[in-house]
Amino acid sequence: MRYKKRFFPREKKKLSWISVINSEIGGTIFGVVALTILLMTESGLIGSTHSDVEAKLRRLLLDLENADRILGIQVCAYKDGQVIIDTAVGVMGTDDPRPVQPDTLFPVFSTTKGVTAGMLHWLADKGKLKLDESVANIWPEFGTNGKDQIKVHHILNHTSGLHNALSGISEDDPARFCDFDECVKQIAMVAAETEPGCEHLYHYFSYGWLCGGVIEHASGKKFQDILEEAFVRPLNVEGELYIGIPPGVESRLATLTYDTTEFRMFAGLYANSEFRSEFAMPSSLSPEMLEDLIPLSNTLDVRRAILPAVNGHFSARALARYYAALVDGGAVPPGHSSTLPPLGSHPHHPTFPSKNTSENQKDSNSTTGTHTTSDEINPSIFSSSKSKIHDAFLGSGDYKDLIFPNGHFGLGFRKVNTTAGSVIGFGHAGFGGSTGYCDINNRFSIAVTLNKLSFGSLIPEIIQFVCSELDLPVPQDYSGSWKFIEKPMIN
Repeated sequence: MRYKKRFFPREKKKLSWISVINSEIGGTIFGVVALTILLMTESGLIGSTHSDVEAKLRRLLLDLENADRILGIQVCAYKDGQVIIDTAVGVMGTDDPRPVQPDTLFPVFSTTKGVTAGMLHWLADKGKLKLDESVANIWPEFGTNGKDQIKVHHILNHTSGLHNALSGISEDDPARFCDFDECVKQIAMVAAETEPGCEHLYHYFSYGWLCGGVIEHASGKKFQDILEEAFVRPLNVEGELYIGIPPGVESRLATLTYDTTEFRMFAGLYANSEFRSEFAMPSSLSPEMLEDLIPLSNTLDVRRAILPAVNGHFSARALARYYAALVDGGAVPPGHSSTLPPLGSHPHHPTFPSKNTSENQKDSNSTTGTHTTSDEINPSIFSSSKSKIHDAFLGSGDYKDLIFPNGHFGLGFRKVNTTAGSVIGFGHAGFGGSTGYCDINNRFSIAVTLNKLSFGSLIPEIIQFVCSELDLPVPQDYSGSWKFIEKPMIN
C-alpha cells in the first residue's frame, strides 16, 4: 500500500505569507495596519459572525488548524430556516496557500449521493416515476440479464444486487470511468449478483450510474439539467452545487490530501470482516481503491465527469441550504447573502474558463446576484406534504416496506439516529469526512466540507461541539470518542 509524504507544517506557509505581505507594503504605517488587520482576520478576532456559536466554533476550527488537523474547511448550519453558522478556515491545498472562501468548491465524495437521491425523489413528486416501479418500465434497456425485477427503491436502498457493477472501471480505463453515458449504457447490460431486496450492500460507484440512468430516462432530460431545475435554481445556489464541474470554476477548487496516520488505522480496521459487515461494504471496495481515488479526484478530467455517486463539488453553505430546504419538506429558506461573495452570485455556467490566480478569485468576490429576501414568499421544491416527503426519504410510513429491515439507509439517504436509536433525520456523509444532514424536529441542518480527509475524530468533534452549544441531540454516527473512533464515516 502506498502512503504519501506528509505536507509541510502550516506555520511555514503562514510565515511565508507574512513575509510576502511585509515586502509588498514596505514597512509603512499603512502596511503595519493592513498586516494587523489581516492577522486578526485570519485568527478570527475580527469579522462578522452569525451567532455566538459560530464565533466559538471558529475558535475551535482555528485551534484544530494550528494543531495540523485541518488544512481547509467550511462549516455552515441552519436553524429554523435561518443561517446560524457560515465560516471557513484554512487554505485551499497543500500547494495552494490561498485562504478557503465561503464559495470554495470541495470534492465531497459520497455526500453527493444525498443530492442525487433528492433528484430522484423530486421526479417522483412530479409524477415522473414511482418508487415501487420496475426500473425496466422507465429504462427498457435495463431489463436485460434478469434485472426486470429490480425496482427504483432497490437502487435507492442499496439492495439491487448491483453493488460490484463496473467496480474496476476506474482502474481499467479512467477515461471510461469519466464517461457518464457509456457507464449508464454498460450498467444496463450487466447481471445482478443477488436477488433484489435480499441483501443490503453499499453501491459505492454503481449507485450513481443507476440513479443517473433512471433520472434521465424518467425525465427525458440530461442529468445536470434536472439538478439545476430541481435544486440549483430554486435554492439560488448557482455556482456552488455541481455534480461534474463546468469550465470556468477552476480557481475555486480545493485540492484533496489526507492524514496518512489515520488512513493506516482505517485500512487496518477495514481488513476486519466484522467492520466490513457493519458498513455493508461489498467485496470490490478496498482501501487501495479508496487511496487511489484521492489523487484521481484532484484531476480535472474526474472533476468534470458526471459521477452522481461520488463527484459532487459543493460549498458547505450550498449543501446546508439544500438540507435546510429538505428538513422543511422542500420550503426554500430565506436568502443566504450575509457572507461574501453572496451565495448564488456566480454564474452556474461561466462564459470563460477562469485562471488559477488569487486576482481572479478576488474579482469573483465582487459579483452580485439576485437573492430571495426574508420578506418574499418562499416556494416549495416539492408539492407533497412534509410528512410524506420525509417518509419517502426515510422509508417509513407508507414506504416502510420499500427498505431493508433494520438497515442504516432509507430511500437514498442514511438515517440519522440518536444514541438511543430513534430516527431524528437524514443525510449522507462522504469518504474522508465531508457531510450534510438534518434534524427534522429541531429544523436544523449542517454541512461540513474539507480537503484534508479525516478518518477519525475530527468531524465527530465538530458535530458534537455544535450540537452541544445548541442543545441538540448528537447523531449516533458522530457520538464516538474524540480520539480515533473505531467506526470512521466512510460512506
